This record gives sequence, C-alpha cells and structure tokens, in this order.
Amino acid sequence: MDNRNVQLSREDIFLGLDQLNTYLERQGLRGEICLYGGACLCLAFAARNSTRDVDAVFEPAAAVRKAAFDVAAKMGWPRNWLNDDVKRFLSSKGDSGVEVVASCEFSHLKVYTANAEYLLAMKCLAARLGSNEDDSDDENTAPDLEDATWLSRRLGLTRREEIAKIVLKFFPDHEIPERTDFFIGEVVRQLSQP
Repeated sequence: MDNRNVQLSREDIFLGLDQLNTYLERQGLRGEICLYGGACLCLAFAARNSTRDVDAVFEPAAAVRKAAFDVAAKMGWPRNWLNDDVKRFLSSKGDSGVEVVASCEFSHLKVYTANAEYLLAMKCLAARLGSNEDDSDDENTAPDLEDATWLSRRLGLTRREEIAKIVLKFFPDHEIPERTDFFIGEVVRQLSQP
C-alpha cells in the first residue's frame, strides 16, 4: 500500500492523538503536543477537511515519536504522519501564540494549537502559492495561499499592512522577505474577491 497519499481527517487526527494518549498512559508518562499547519486548521478551526500530516512539537519527544510510529503501523499511515519538522520555523515569541484545545481533553496528553495569528504568520513566511511547488501540499489539500486567505478573513484583515504587522509580531527579528511580501499581496488580492 502506498501510504504517502493518505489524507488525515479531523477524526483521524483525534484518533491518532487518542492512541498517543493510551501509549503514554501505559508507560506512566504525561505528554504535551502543540499542533501547527494543516492539522491545526482541521482540528482547531475546522477550516480544512484533511491534511497529509500533523506538524507538531511534543514532549517527551522520544516516547511520543515511538507511539506515533506504532500508530502509523497500526493504521497504515505514513511513518511521519506526526513529525516535528516544524521546529525550525517556530518563532522565538511562539509561546504567546499557542492555546489549549478545549475539545481535545486526554488523561495523559495535553494538546495545544497555534492561534490564528501565529498560523497566519507562519503561512506567510512559508509563502507556498500552489500545488505545483515541490514543498506544497498535494492537489487534494489547500495550499498555503488558501489557508492564509481563510485565516486573514477569520481575523478580519483586509490590508497588506495588517497582515505584515502580524508576521512581524511573531518574527520581529526578520525582514519580510520579497517572496513573503509577494505572497501577502496575493492574499490581499484573494480577500478582495467575493
């Protein structure tokens, strides 16, 4: 089975987290996980139907990673369905952009998600415009442009300066790259369309 094209629904993500919780409980451990990207848009905002993986940071890292491998084998999901590759893109001010997910209560796993502003800033810095780019999601999931437009609408943003201000709020030590500036312009263009 080619599991590289597996799409994880909101229900799949809940199931995966529940199984991670069960693993931690059996080990006598307590864990924390913070979700970013598509999983956050599925779970916390119901803005997407699915995502191809769950971008997260988690503790205890070794135990959660082992549990995730077990879940992947059991469910036929990709081995990296839960990964921490997002760590390199986090803001030094990120803690102010995360919140507990009230609908995700588990006995041994505390679940957080990035808030809408933090997600928008990350999406703008990633600046992936569509499914033809190597680093974007496949055609069955929303590219970053669609996600950033949705998040901007949710936050009531309509102007380039408003979006740029949010990017700089979380990444103040960065100059807005040309690619991100272009991307923000595309988001504003999308926002102006009905």
